[in-house]
Amino acid sequence: MKFLHLSDLHIGKTVNGFSMLDEQRHIFRQITGYVKSERPEAVVIAGDVYDRAIPGVEAVRLFDDFLTELAGEAAAVLLISGNHDSPERLNYASRLLSAKRLYLCGAFDGAPRKVTLGDEYGDVNFWLLPFIKPSHFRGAADGQKAANGQETGDGQETGDGQNAVDRQNAADGQKVETYDDALAAALAGAGVDYAARNVLVAHQFFTKTGVTPARSDSELNPVGGLDAVDAAAVEKFDYVALGHLHGAQTVGAAHIRYAGSPLKYSFSELRQEKSVTLVEIGPKGNIGVKTLPLAPLHAMREIKGELAELTGA
Repeated sequence: MKFLHLSDLHIGKTVNGFSMLDEQRHIFRQITGYVKSERPEAVVIAGDVYDRAIPGVEAVRLFDDFLTELAGEAAAVLLISGNHDSPERLNYASRLLSAKRLYLCGAFDGAPRKVTLGDEYGDVNFWLLPFIKPSHFRGAADGQKAANGQETGDGQETGDGQNAVDRQNAADGQKVETYDDALAAALAGAGVDYAARNVLVAHQFFTKTGVTPARSDSELNPVGGLDAVDAAAVEKFDYVALGHLHGAQTVGAAHIRYAGSPLKYSFSELRQEKSVTLVEIGPKGNIGVKTLPLAPLHAMREIKGELAELTGA
């Protein structure tokens, strides 16, 4: 099974006062072109769809166009919210859209949402985990009283009352005070069978001992790295599709990867090569990863000189 991993679209963003909508429209055409040529089974969008919680009309319209084009190529779309997004807005009509193979997971309900797609080797389980804080998890766990459904590739839901009880019991048995705690508690009640093929889609700041991820000025950076999560907690997944950091990079292992943003959103990203990630999963333990380059409509340049000279041009 092949799927395309992208993240941090930040639709509606402005850079130094310039709207990026035309740039984003241009880059979405390239991504759609890759969907047509590579024929992936799914497109994974790992959060920060919009640049702000209440996006403008043009930003919403552009994302609607992008989703419509992807749906027209028969690729499933699996999407989570990031720290820039409004979870409730992205979650709107998610149950109805699942029937069209558009799996939108904006709001966190105490555990990752499971979506299962199949290929010639069997099932691949995608676990959709939106951006969470410790307070998000506590709120979801306190309010989780009823059974939650799990998605299958045909868009149908089945009752899963026992798993809901298991998730609640797991939450009750842990103190959720840090970002590490929140991730551990979310995964503990999910019932992941690691003997199967599993892909985690998440939007967090993952770190690894001895590894310093490259961050960008356009990201939200909490003081002291309080949002950091140990990547060791997700190493057992076959692939971890991450969003949040704008530079494409791995975190301690080739299968734990940030796709990066598709465009340069700050001068700190000036020398980054933007791309989307194509992942191919074969039998258990067989993963192939390659990057597909993206070319912007206008290149970002940094020009230095006397003010009169720069403004005169």
